[in-house]
Order: sequence, then C-alpha cells, then structure tokens
Amino acid sequence: MGVCGVLIYCADHTCSHSISIMADRFADEVRLSDLEPRLLCSACGNRGADVRPSFNWHPKGPIGGMGYR
Repeated sequence: MGVCGVLIYCADHTCSHSISIMADRFADEVRLSDLEPRLLCSACGNRGADVRPSFNWHPKGPIGGMGYR
C-alpha cells in the first residue's frame, strides 16, 4: 500500500497510550492485523493493540496533534 509509518494504540481503552513508528521494519507480506495481538504496551503492560497505517507519515514523524507518550 506504500505505507511508510503505522500508528499503534493500546488495546486497553483506559490506557490510551499511542506511538508512531516506521513500517519498513516489517516484511511486505506481514499484515497489520497479524501484529496486533503480539504487541505489548510499554505504559500499562497489556498485550494487544490497534495498529493502523499512517498515510501522513513524514521522515521526522507525523504532522499534527499526534505525539509520543
């Protein structure tokens, strides 16, 4: 799909931890839905995440209100 970055949100709605990372570390055949149950939140320790493509990705990170927590 030409996605360079992904947005990752903790699956625990009370945590709200999120991060943006570069997607080039994953092989082309990896689906985002395959990654979701394997991710571990660094803030609360819960397993599971909501992973979405970031179409507004720029080399210095996404533009706008999305930040790192």
